[in-house]
Amino acid sequence: MRGPLSFLKSWTYFTNPGKPAFENLTTEGPYAGTKQAHKTGRTLRSRYGHLVSRTRPTRFWSCSSPRDVETARHFAHGFFGPRWETDGSAHLQIIPEAPRQGADTLTPGDTCFRYRTDDTEGHDLGYHKLSYWQPLFAQPIIERLTPLSGGVLLTPVDIYSMMEMCGFEILARGYSPWCAVFTQDEWLQFEYARDLLHFYRAGPGNQYAGAMGWLWLNATQELMSNHSSHDVYFSFVHDGDIAPLMATLQILDEHALIQELPTDRMKEDRRWRTSDVVPMGGRVVFERITCEHDPGETRRYVRLFINDALMKPPGIPAAREIEHGLRLRDFQEFVESRRDVFGDFQDVCMIPLTAPSRITFLHQ
Repeated sequence: MRGPLSFLKSWTYFTNPGKPAFENLTTEGPYAGTKQAHKTGRTLRSRYGHLVSRTRPTRFWSCSSPRDVETARHFAHGFFGPRWETDGSAHLQIIPEAPRQGADTLTPGDTCFRYRTDDTEGHDLGYHKLSYWQPLFAQPIIERLTPLSGGVLLTPVDIYSMMEMCGFEILARGYSPWCAVFTQDEWLQFEYARDLLHFYRAGPGNQYAGAMGWLWLNATQELMSNHSSHDVYFSFVHDGDIAPLMATLQILDEHALIQELPTDRMKEDRRWRTSDVVPMGGRVVFERITCEHDPGETRRYVRLFINDALMKPPGIPAAREIEHGLRLRDFQEFVESRRDVFGDFQDVCMIPLTAPSRITFLHQ
């Protein structure tokens, strides 16, 4: 190995190959997932602590993946305090990632039958699109690195895996020599590969995503429409469950009737950037704001934050009183209109009539 690959002479894998810690939350280093979740909990406590009930436990939810459950617990340590599990301040409810949940789920990709079984347009569409772009951007890299590889025959999948290694190793160790192997232009092409994958797997480019994202969006709208509710609600899911919500909101759609990204070239002016939508520890926050304008006149608004960026869904008039705020009634109409656009989840996904038809667990 020579040149940028010479570090491989002494490099060791960052997890035990015999007992790999794949899909686990990182616990060490400056970017440890445990620390990030705890810090997020403390940050949101300072912002929304006044909404926490002092008389009863606050329920919050996680899908059943061990990584997500652990994230939720570390978040709770930061938000509710280190004794939240014993002092009665909060209760974590785990929602199974199982098809039997129907629409009563945090992970609609696991319960949407057609999305799971449609080999052409369903879950695997993102991988199909990636397979076109992957060899195009990887071939010049193969030609550059092969003379330095000591006789190793590199493939496009090898290149893609080597580039993924950069990010994963940084999270595990805090640094990675893999990052210096590739040029800035090559990293931009890899970024586009990841964007293609998520855009078509569960984002605006997937025909099932809008209906899947509507489930949680509508349940949230119903909470905000309940004027007697003054609580905080936290749910923990995979990045693949946040992407459908973005598709439903149409907030990062391409400026075209048909949502497409080319696979034979890089679209530099695209709106969908996976690193902006679902970075590690990514989050979406909806706020309901109540204002007393004149005596006896109460107005309610909604604001949306995506990873701390204040954003507004398209087509909804902004309320002049609050930056990027939406009148609650306009938000209600917007959410209902998304079902008209994307279809009813139960119909689109071919959910049995005997299965739950809506999210029921989001309540205090």
